[in-house]
Amino acid sequence: MSNFHRKHLCPFLNLTDMIYIHIPFCIRKCLYCDFYSVTDKSLFRAYTDALVKEIESIKGTETDTVYIGGGTPTAIEEYLLEIVDAVNKNLSLSENCEFTVEANPGTVDVKILTELYKRGVNRISLGAQSFNDNELRALGRIHNAQEVFESVDAIKKAGFTNFSIDLMLATPEQTMESLRHSLDCIEKISPTHVSAYSLIVEEGTPFYDMELNLPDEDSEREMYYYTEERLKALDLYRYEISNFARPGFESRHNCGYWQDKEYIGIGAGAHSYFKGARYSNASDVQLYISGKGRKEDYTPISDGERKLELFMLGLRMTDGVKYSGEFPERVNPLIEKGLLELSGDRLRLTKRGTDCANLVFMEFLDD
Repeated sequence: MSNFHRKHLCPFLNLTDMIYIHIPFCIRKCLYCDFYSVTDKSLFRAYTDALVKEIESIKGTETDTVYIGGGTPTAIEEYLLEIVDAVNKNLSLSENCEFTVEANPGTVDVKILTELYKRGVNRISLGAQSFNDNELRALGRIHNAQEVFESVDAIKKAGFTNFSIDLMLATPEQTMESLRHSLDCIEKISPTHVSAYSLIVEEGTPFYDMELNLPDEDSEREMYYYTEERLKALDLYRYEISNFARPGFESRHNCGYWQDKEYIGIGAGAHSYFKGARYSNASDVQLYISGKGRKEDYTPISDGERKLELFMLGLRMTDGVKYSGEFPERVNPLIEKGLLELSGDRLRLTKRGTDCANLVFMEFLDD
């Protein structure tokens, strides 16, 4: 363990809220993806060994949520089970720990899912994105719509009763008619949670240099509110800008990010927010495997910065943030413009504010 971690991390073990574990491997990079991932299968063994070693370095840590994301965690097959075993062996999970693994159609079957379930994983987040084959091809996904249904069937057969579906909005080839079809399919499979988020074309992705036939802003807004209406009718209520759940099935892990809870990130490119400071591992699998990928910088966050971040993140939630007059120079103009509303001691986005949420959040970025 580095001098940084001996000095700063060890004294605070057993006190974190959440653990995030990054699996930076995919079978193929999607055309829109800007997350750090690679496709070299030959690195699976060495990366798993390095990851287990980092998990062992925080042995005894208590946590209320574990989230294994990527990349595509289920792309590394049996190595994923070794990582889950290392979590169970070295960390102290709360009695009702939410243990999520991300999966993609085309990379799961009943066998691997059953083994995950036996090991205490109790939530699957499935990256469906669409139930229309032409849209999936346009996104560069490796699966088709039928494989989404097959994956959901495998999830249920393995014993999972809590699973989330990712759905993308305003993508190439998408129309209101095709969106209705995707939502009809979601109704059929009956998930407990849906993440429905609009495509953002990021610099550095193949999409950035392509001419894309995308819905305009008005169509995107219509798609968003139609999705909210349809999901509400399925007892899936919006609790955050892009997230919908049945009552009691909200993602506790993701809520933790929006509620300013602490977390430890494990793996290449993983970030941590711990005891009022941030640190991260390098986004380089080879460097991480070598043991040199742990950053030594420890960046404290002032109380003022932390409060600003809490407002920026907390306003994503439909419940908003508790407000007692902080930052009036930022909040009051947003209320006057009809972008925020104060109800009792809760400050929330209005519908208009939700439509241009990024502009609202920018007001809480430190100058």
